[in-house]
Amino acid sequence: MADLTFPELQQKMQIEKEQKQGVKYPFRTAEDIYNKFKKLDSGWSVSFPEDDIKVIKDKIYYKAVAVAKKDSDGALEKAIGWAREEDVPIFNTQKGAVKQMQDPQWTGAVSSYARKYALQGLFAIGGEDVDDYPAEENQEQAQAAQQNNQSSQVNDANQSDLIDNEQYKAVYGKVKVWAQLKNATFDQVANYVLQRYKIRDFHEIPEEHFETVMNYLNSQIVKAQGQNDFNNL
Repeated sequence: MADLTFPELQQKMQIEKEQKQGVKYPFRTAEDIYNKFKKLDSGWSVSFPEDDIKVIKDKIYYKAVAVAKKDSDGALEKAIGWAREEDVPIFNTQKGAVKQMQDPQWTGAVSSYARKYALQGLFAIGGEDVDDYPAEENQEQAQAAQQNNQSSQVNDANQSDLIDNEQYKAVYGKVKVWAQLKNATFDQVANYVLQRYKIRDFHEIPEEHFETVMNYLNSQIVKAQGQNDFNNL
């Protein structure tokens, strides 16, 4: 059996998003990450000893804690993931509105989403994106943002409501424009912005900070006009 250090394990756990049948965009799931981990002879074990549900300003948040334990000496590494439960998505069909899945299934899906975030944080998944951060950014700050992500999300949620779907679409659109101007992928620019604000999804932007984020994106779009090198961000 191998006896990897945790940084070595993180390096081996980098996993690309996959394009799956019936879905228009690539993504990864908690199951994808965990299955990759099980294939490694790492000398570590992974568990989810603590799942919790919190209600903050009438919104339901699922908390997942992923813990990696080294078999040889019992060393522990931990990361926390959060996901907010919205209404079950609705499909408009010829027979009327139909829920995408039943409520218990949707609850399970949101819980799994929180676990995915916990695993991504634990294994620092997305290391190739870190290489695309601007050189002047301190990489230690990026790592600290990842480790402190869970406290940032809860503090923001306690302070104010989060942005609505229309505001989310506005942020998404600005990030898309910025990516096009930089000749970069959407994920590269999105991950850069998410790290800047210490969040994992644009839905987690507090409503009171929406204008701040939009002003930042608008300023970067203006700055990016005529530039094509993403490394100049």
